[in-house]
Amino acid sequence: MTKTDRPVVKASLFAKAMLPFGVPIVVTLVLLALVGEAWPRSLAPGSSLKLAGFAATAITAVAAWRYAVAGTDDARVGKMAALLCLVTGLMGWPVWSTGVMPSINGLKLDPPRAVRMTFDRIELTHQAKTTTKFHWAWLESGSGDPILPSGRYFIAEDHYERWAATPPATVTVRVSRGVLGALVVTGYE
Repeated sequence: MTKTDRPVVKASLFAKAMLPFGVPIVVTLVLLALVGEAWPRSLAPGSSLKLAGFAATAITAVAAWRYAVAGTDDARVGKMAALLCLVTGLMGWPVWSTGVMPSINGLKLDPPRAVRMTFDRIELTHQAKTTTKFHWAWLESGSGDPILPSGRYFIAEDHYERWAATPPATVTVRVSRGVLGALVVTGYE
């Protein structure tokens, strides 16, 4: 292989190919700085934003790929950049789905609905390698076509302590549909 057979790769190509992973992290940090927890983000089980996150990932990866290969005519460089953007885009997909999209979904909520669910049990988990505790309630939906599915719901510590002392038979869950269509739990009664 001679020197002319090797593709010419700009040093900035690798940094540009990392954009599909970096952009959602920066957007998440900006949203946290500007909004904090002012917009509700607690999604109901079964109401995910994976598809919306995947769409954002695809758009970001294609835009980063076009930006990375701008001014390059070598197809080998384009393929390598596409592969890098694909990999970093897949790394950014969970960040879009669990960081940015729940915040956007909570931007505007429909009027809340009250759904009565049967209380099953509570659960306490720990964040890995920290002392942070997460409090959960296992709730079961009624028969028929439930608005909210049975599953594990994130609850505040005061609810956890109250329900540990006196387990309720039923719990009323307040839920609203967000801008992106995912159900957001706004409170418990």
